[in-house]
Amino acid sequence: MNFPTDKKENPKEKENVDFAAILTGREEVPVVDTLDTALATFQSREEKEDLKYSVKVTDTDKIKEVHIDIGKPVEKADVVAELYKSETPSCEVMGNLCEGNINSQQLKGPLKGKNTQELIKKIEKGEAYVDIVTEDNPNGKVRGKIKKLTSS
Repeated sequence: MNFPTDKKENPKEKENVDFAAILTGREEVPVVDTLDTALATFQSREEKEDLKYSVKVTDTDKIKEVHIDIGKPVEKADVVAELYKSETPSCEVMGNLCEGNINSQQLKGPLKGKNTQELIKKIEKGEAYVDIVTEDNPNGKVRGKIKKLTSS
């Protein structure tokens, strides 16, 4: 038996696709001996052309850049999106470092001129990483592969 409901489905409303990366020194190329960690989260709606992000860190200082790279796990990769950049390295940060939206116009490197759906395809293939660069570690201090989260 079907009961009427007050809830109306909006066919234009799509489900969020959620991704996350846990950044550690072990994932860096080459490996960095550090206890610093970070968490980057991403949300995308199919009908929107942007990717919302947030980066949180634990007791990390002298941060100069946070970016998304695409490439293979054991190689340094090409930067395709900047999430944070500062000419003046940060003081010690605990918690939120940056948040915002990536849109197609901000993509660079091999994704320049493409849309954010191309970046999402790279993430789903396991080819995208978040990398945090510090003054002391100009090649990267912590890094993590962006993975699709499964819904429960």
